Amino acid sequence: MEKLKKYISDKDKLLFISGVIHSKRAFIGPQVLHIDLTNLCNFNCIACWCRSPLLEDKTMPDWERKLTLPLGLLKEIFNDLIAMKGLRQVKLVGGGEPFMHPHIFEIVKYIKEKDTNIQIDINTNFSLVGNDEADRLLALGIDSLTVSVWAGTPEIYAAMHPNQTKETFKKISKTLGYIFKRKKETGIVRPLIRIHDVIMNINYRDINRMLEFGFDTGADEIQFVPVDPVKGKTEGLLLSDDEKKELLKNLYTIRQQYDPGSFRYSLAGGRSIRLPDFDGFIHRIEKLNTASGAYDEDRIEEVPCYVGWLFARIMTTGDVVPCCKGHRMVLGNVHKDSFRKIWNSRKYRDFRYRAKNLKKSHPYFSVIGNSASNKTGCYNCDNLWQNEPMHRLIMSLPLAKKKFLFFK
Repeated sequence: MEKLKKYISDKDKLLFISGVIHSKRAFIGPQVLHIDLTNLCNFNCIACWCRSPLLEDKTMPDWERKLTLPLGLLKEIFNDLIAMKGLRQVKLVGGGEPFMHPHIFEIVKYIKEKDTNIQIDINTNFSLVGNDEADRLLALGIDSLTVSVWAGTPEIYAAMHPNQTKETFKKISKTLGYIFKRKKETGIVRPLIRIHDVIMNINYRDINRMLEFGFDTGADEIQFVPVDPVKGKTEGLLLSDDEKKELLKNLYTIRQQYDPGSFRYSLAGGRSIRLPDFDGFIHRIEKLNTASGAYDEDRIEEVPCYVGWLFARIMTTGDVVPCCKGHRMVLGNVHKDSFRKIWNSRKYRDFRYRAKNLKKSHPYFSVIGNSASNKTGCYNCDNLWQNEPMHRLIMSLPLAKKKFLFFK
């Protein structure tokens, strides 16, 4: 560690990298924590892994749909993580809608009172947020809202969310516009508004209108991702080969007005919006296996997995899992042990070593994801945004034995 200090001034980053070099231990807590606050939900999104009407017998069971993490336990978890150091972002997400948790605003307030530097993002369908709720979020200093829309028009929106109507789309648009207006009036830049659009054969022709929706509502950025199907149930949502070609033709046209350096898509007249890693989305569509839905295979094999040091997810059951799609790889449970104990456990150390050093086709990773491909869920990775930058940092260090850090 002493040698590394010459090259890394950030103490937290130094501790992260020291853990990677050790291969098993973590000397600091995760940078990012996903917490599934509740499985209660008022939507049945067509591609949802929990409630899609296409899932039939694979839908989330009734007992699990009712689960909600209690406020007292959440406070214990946050206290533990803050004491461990390293935490930079909390993502309030889940198998349900975060705004259906009875203490959502108190949770945000508690985290901010503990450490104002921790960024809080809420991943939401946004249907339960009106002007009053928006004002509360602004007052609490929420850092970002990831709003799942999946459409650019009321018609497509209703098709993507079978139990919703065109009016829901209009309400969401109106509330987003209200937040944009309040931000301008007060001169604040937060919360960042991120529109999240999952692309499939129902909505791929709506992308230009999704861009327009972003401009119209004053959103800061739009994130596009391909659909990740559940084997035997939602694979019918995958693009066909012809649809894939049609989509790519449109994406290449959009890219002509996109600056990969700033991630900004710009129109004449000065209007622009961020499209984070738009080139990465294009790459995923180019590599998309239209039969299985796998799209990250080449990138996964190029980069070791560092998620065991950078990230953790706590589900509504209390289960602690190592990554976004690791819901079947349980490493502990916060109803039984503290987060700190789980994070430092032999089981978590074993995961770190295997994730960094083994190919993701290894049987150990067969429980990652939804078994949507012939390999594993690792091939549709939602944590590349952490793994790739960390790998670039590791490889940039003048370590004499760098090549021996990885054993494949």
